[in-house]
Amino acid sequence: MITVRAGRLFFGVAYTQARAGDPPQVRAAKSKVTTAARRKINLRLAWQKLMLLLAANFDTSDLFVTLTYDDAHLPATRKAANACLAKYLTLLRRAFRQEGRELKYVYATEHKDDGGRWHHHLVIPACAYETVRSLWTGGTDIEIGAIDAWGYEELARYLTKEAREPGAPVGARSWSCSRNLERPVRESRMVEDYVTLAPPPGASVLGRDSTVNEWGSYEYLCCLLPAPPKPRRRRPKPRR
Repeated sequence: MITVRAGRLFFGVAYTQARAGDPPQVRAAKSKVTTAARRKINLRLAWQKLMLLLAANFDTSDLFVTLTYDDAHLPATRKAANACLAKYLTLLRRAFRQEGRELKYVYATEHKDDGGRWHHHLVIPACAYETVRSLWTGGTDIEIGAIDAWGYEELARYLTKEAREPGAPVGARSWSCSRNLERPVRESRMVEDYVTLAPPPGASVLGRDSTVNEWGSYEYLCCLLPAPPKPRRRRPKPRR
């Protein structure tokens, strides 16, 4: 069995493996389901890697922000645009620190074809919209929404679209992130053939598949685990 856990996002495959004493035809049949299972869980594409990183660090209630520039502040180059964003992130980090919180982020700087206007897409922890708006001095056209409106997969595909466009350099990465992000956890262990994958109560199933032949089988499950309960705030004790 192989599992990948990234925050609330869970991928898993359980499959039959060939054994040393299996006859050749049995080994071949089991190898087919093993190959199919590993294809499901490899997650090697750029958008898949970003999807896992987003899920490992941001909840669906966290924010997806788009920052744009007005004519007076429009940068001429990507380097200049990223310098503006770096100053903004410094201010945002300071605002989070004043609240006793740590800023995590993923961003992509893009350049529209219609008039060549630079803009930034930013994923950050949930905070007051006014904080996001007040610290940005490049313009007043700012879009803010929850990740939940997109979902991890669609958002990851959107943030990596420039790297997948024709003419983009091979291996190009269109996004950057803070250094304090947690990484997805991948585990592999041996289980009995009768072990199956089942979503826990309250989980949303995003994908499911299975294959069975005469000698082997595999089962695949992808789900969004239920959100953990929010800790209750303790009421201050009345003064005597």
